[in-house]
Amino acid sequence: MTLSRHHKQLNISNILPMDLNFLLFIESVYTCFHEEKDVFPGKHFNLNESELLQSDSFAEILNMCWDESIVDLKQQQKTGNPHSSIHFKQCYSKLFRDNTGSDTSEMVWDAFSLWWWSEYGIKAYMENYTDLFIPKISDQIWEELYKKNIGVSEGNSLYLILLFKQPEKVFPKNTSRLFFTSINKFVTRKELIVKEIVQLFD
Repeated sequence: MTLSRHHKQLNISNILPMDLNFLLFIESVYTCFHEEKDVFPGKHFNLNESELLQSDSFAEILNMCWDESIVDLKQQQKTGNPHSSIHFKQCYSKLFRDNTGSDTSEMVWDAFSLWWWSEYGIKAYMENYTDLFIPKISDQIWEELYKKNIGVSEGNSLYLILLFKQPEKVFPKNTSRLFFTSINKFVTRKELIVKEIVQLFD
């Protein structure tokens, strides 16, 4: 279970949105085929060029799907239920050509879901690791806010949104309510994360 710590008026939680990570998974699929880069998940899917969008079209639709998911996440944050978007969304089928969209996107979704939900999958790894450090990071964030005499409204919540990789074609915008970080950055640059979060309130 994801941990939350209530520090004064600021509630900080680590969140692992399946939909955002799925979009990044598809981004990597396209990177493998369009840019000939050897990145996970590689070319393990039996895809061909007829199923893939042109690079510019893909980037546009990917950003549209991303923005749609962010709107959903903000609404979930208001209701206090950050785990409600665990389903296949209609926009996913638009990430592949119309004549193959649904079948291809659902096939990729099924493969991602197995990787995501596995007992030793990426979700379990990211959640278990970040759960260990969220209490300490929360203390450091509140301490820095206190030092800078930065007030926080009662009941404010901050989501640390964990992504399995750094996005390439989407550009997450950090706010005082949503902070995006790759798991690699979380593992290696915790002090920088604290600094960047505090700056959002300054």
